[in-house]
Amino acid sequence: MSVQLSPELELEVDRIRQIENDNRDVVESFRWFDNRDSDLDDLMLPENRYELGESESLTFLYNLLYDEESILSKADILRILTSLKSREDTSTFSVDSLEHCDVQGIQWPAHLREKFILDRDRVGLDSWFYSIENLRQKVRESINIATYASKTDFFEFQRFFSKLKLNITHFQLRNLLCGSNNPRTGVFYPLCYYHDHNLDPITDQEPDEYNCFFKINRLMPDNLATAKAGAMKLDCIIDSKNLSYNSYSRISTITCSNKYLVCGTFEGNYILSDISVHREPRVLGEYSLTKSSNGIINNILILDDQQVEFALNDSSLIFVDVTTISTRKTTSPFPINCMAENPSNRNEILVTGDCVDSFIIDKRASGFQSNSVALKGHQDFGFGCDWSPRDENMIITGNQDCCVKVWDRRNPHQSLCTWESALGSMSSHSGPVRNVKFSHGGEYISWAESLDHVGMVSVTDLMDSPERMQPRVQSIDFIGKCTGLAFAPSDDDGEYLNIGVSDCPLGGIMSYKLESKTKLLDFDFLF
Repeated sequence: MSVQLSPELELEVDRIRQIENDNRDVVESFRWFDNRDSDLDDLMLPENRYELGESESLTFLYNLLYDEESILSKADILRILTSLKSREDTSTFSVDSLEHCDVQGIQWPAHLREKFILDRDRVGLDSWFYSIENLRQKVRESINIATYASKTDFFEFQRFFSKLKLNITHFQLRNLLCGSNNPRTGVFYPLCYYHDHNLDPITDQEPDEYNCFFKINRLMPDNLATAKAGAMKLDCIIDSKNLSYNSYSRISTITCSNKYLVCGTFEGNYILSDISVHREPRVLGEYSLTKSSNGIINNILILDDQQVEFALNDSSLIFVDVTTISTRKTTSPFPINCMAENPSNRNEILVTGDCVDSFIIDKRASGFQSNSVALKGHQDFGFGCDWSPRDENMIITGNQDCCVKVWDRRNPHQSLCTWESALGSMSSHSGPVRNVKFSHGGEYISWAESLDHVGMVSVTDLMDSPERMQPRVQSIDFIGKCTGLAFAPSDDDGEYLNIGVSDCPLGGIMSYKLESKTKLLDFDFLF
C-alpha cells in the first residue's frame, strides 16, 4: 500500500536523506566501534541518557553529525575519529609521557580539542540532570570564589592506564574506585564482563549471558623480583560467575580498608572480601540487607575493621558487625548518597543525600533527628562529602547544584567557601558535582564533575587568603565520566591521586603523585 506524503514531510525526508549521504564517509568511521559496544544501551539505566550514555565520546561525536549548532564540521569529526582510532590501535597498557599527546594518549589535530570541549560545554548546559529546577541564580548568589589566582600542578601526572575499561550503571552513583592506606593493597574497581579486554572472545552461543556478569579487578604494584621498576599488574579479585547468589547483580558502590573490601549492589546485597593478605584475597561471604525493590546500596562506610555502615536508597541506614554479621537498622528522612567519618571522633558521621541540607549525626543516637546538625546552603541534592583528616572542624560537600562548599562545623548555617565545579576547567559552564575528597594528608581538596573535569585547590590557600578568595587551582581535564577519586599514601611519604574514567574507548585510571616534602633532590654528580 502506497502512502501519500505531504509536501512538508517530503522535504523533511529529502533533507534526512541528504544528511545521510553527506555523512556516509564519517559514519563508516564508526564501524570499528560497532562490534565492541553494540549492547552498551542494554547495560545502562534510562534515568539520564546524557550523563550516563550519550556523553560517551563516540556516541557524542556521532550525535554531532546531526547537530546543526555544532562548531565541528564533518571533516573535523572525521579527523578526530582517525586520531581516536590511531590511539586505540597503538596504545600500550599505560600512557607514561605527555610529550606528544594529552593525558589519555590522544594526538589531537590542531585546534580540534578546543572545539570539541566547546561542543561538550554547549550540549551539557542543556542536558544536566537537576532534582530541583531553576536553581542557578540562587547558587550564584552564594559563590565567594568566582575565579582563581593561577593554575598549577600540586600533583604531577604519572600514568594513565588506558586499557582498563571501567563502567558505571547509575549516572549519580560514582563511588566505584577505592584504595586503602596501604599502597601495596592496590586500587579496586568494578567492570562489566563485556568491557574486559583480558577475557577470551565471547562465543556466539552466550553473549547475553556474559553481559550479565561482572568482575572486581585490582591494579597494584608488581613486586616480583623479575618485574621492572614501577611495573603494575592487574588481577581479578571477584568474578561474579563464581559467586553463589550475586552472579547477575550490578555493582553500585565499593569501598575498602587495609583489611576488607566491601561491594554493594543494586539488589540490596553486599559482598565481603578479605584483602589483608595481598597475594591471597578471598571472598568471605555474600549477604542480603533488604528485599526492597528500592534497596540500592548507595554508599558504604567502613567505620573500623569490625563495623560497616550501609546507606540504602530506601532511606535506611544499616550497621553490620562483620565479625558476627549482626545488624542494627535506623531510618533517615531521605535516601543518603554519601557518608564520611570524623577521624577524631568515630561516633560522628557526615551524611548527604536526596536533600539540599547535609547532616552531622551521632551513630549512638536512637534516631536520625536526635542530636544531628544540619548544614544549610546548597540548592540541590548531595552526592559527595568528606571530613578533613587533620582538622575535625573542617568538612566539604559537593552537590548536584554544581557547587563545592567548605564548612566549619561550628557554623553550620554559613559555609566558609563556595565555588562552582568548573573552576579552572576548560569549560565555562559547570556540571553537577559527583565526588569530593580531602587528600590523604588533608592539605588539598579535590572534586569531580559528572564529566570531563577534576579540580584541586590547596586548603592553605583557602584559609590564609579569605579577603582575596582567589586560590591556585589544578585542573585535570579529560573525556569521560569520573567513576571515583581515591587518595592513597606512597611508599616514599608522598601520596597518589587515582581517578577512574569511564568512556569508550577513552576510559581507564589516571594516576597523579604528590612528592614527599622530605624527599632529597636528585643530582647527576658526586661531591
